[in-house]
Amino acid sequence: MKLTALNIETWKPTAVRQEILIGDGLYFIVQPSGEKSWALRYRRKRGDKSESVKHTIGRYPAITLKDAKSRAIELRAEIERGGDPHGDKIVARRRSAQRDDTFEAAVRDYIADLRFRRKRSWEWYARLLGLAPNGMPEKLDIIRDGSKDQRGGRKRVSLVDRWGTHRISDITDADIIHALDQIKAHAPIAANRLHAVLSAFFAWAKGKRRVTENPCTGLDRPAPEQSRDRVLTDAELRKVWVAAAELGHPWAGLVHLLILTGQRRNEIADLHWKEIDTEERVIHLPPARTKNGRAHDVPLSAQALATITNIRHLPDADLVFTIKRHPITGFSRMKERLDEASGVAGWTLHDLRRTVATGLQRLGIRQEVTEAVLNHKSGKITGVAAVYARHDYADEKRDALARWADHVDALIGGRKANVVVTLRGR
Repeated sequence: MKLTALNIETWKPTAVRQEILIGDGLYFIVQPSGEKSWALRYRRKRGDKSESVKHTIGRYPAITLKDAKSRAIELRAEIERGGDPHGDKIVARRRSAQRDDTFEAAVRDYIADLRFRRKRSWEWYARLLGLAPNGMPEKLDIIRDGSKDQRGGRKRVSLVDRWGTHRISDITDADIIHALDQIKAHAPIAANRLHAVLSAFFAWAKGKRRVTENPCTGLDRPAPEQSRDRVLTDAELRKVWVAAAELGHPWAGLVHLLILTGQRRNEIADLHWKEIDTEERVIHLPPARTKNGRAHDVPLSAQALATITNIRHLPDADLVFTIKRHPITGFSRMKERLDEASGVAGWTLHDLRRTVATGLQRLGIRQEVTEAVLNHKSGKITGVAAVYARHDYADEKRDALARWADHVDALIGGRKANVVVTLRGR
């Protein structure tokens, strides 16, 4: 009897298991329960002997008759080439059963999943959890233990350093509270960020059945938090600029360019030579490199262009700021050195961005132009007007950053800053 799609759909179960040969080793299987499936029978060699093997293709109706025949042809071709699909399936199943359920393995799987889903925050999550794979910026070693580092300070470790070999299911809320409290003692905001990342990570692990409960559930944020409003004074900005120059490459150029452009740290730290147009004097940041996913042009003042041209372009190096052609790492240690050399404390690299924004306001730059410089979406244009307003403020941004660079120049040279509210050149 030749089987058709209708025959298969209406086939009735019996008290015993039924195997109906379709052809060339493909069988239609009907269980007494009524469950229907497809299987391929073939012979494989084991030493000098051969044995019969049944390889399950899948269940009906998820796999139709046509699909089953097509899959059987593919499997037969694989077998002819010496393959063993059933044996491969068993090996894969055993590997899955032996999955590494340590904290580090779970973190790596989580980050891989974030990257697969194109989550822009994957690098930040990885660094907070303690990973720094393949050219990623350095991991954040934010937990201080009792041992000493080479400089005599308290040694810092990451979560992967601390919990890497622990089974993820063995990590408790008490472990998390203890780690967060250690971080809160010297970096309360970082403790809050890690609390959020851990909560998201364990929620993912629960969804993947790697843990039965999220140990972060019910845990309050470690520290109260207010919106940062730190802005460096002119005197502090001058000290930071001078101290950065003493750090040498690549930090001097990086910090100076952050001050001159007001862009985000990673947008400048990961700057590629191909993104810089020296003739047009502009940095072209593609959507993949900006926080809001929008392409952004950063006009270069004469001072910013000079900073870039003074950086040696290593042959075959894509990145502007690099050490031996590798992405720069060690931001935390650099910041400690910068604080010590400048005598300015209680600020972050991101505060330079706020300082630039505030400085532009002092220079009389309009809010919408300042927001365009920072690649912020302006809140002054809403509704239908926002849909059609596509002015990119290119000329205004160039004028604003040039005036800001002149202001910084005056500070560094010890001259009185020329803060005016009129447009440059008028």
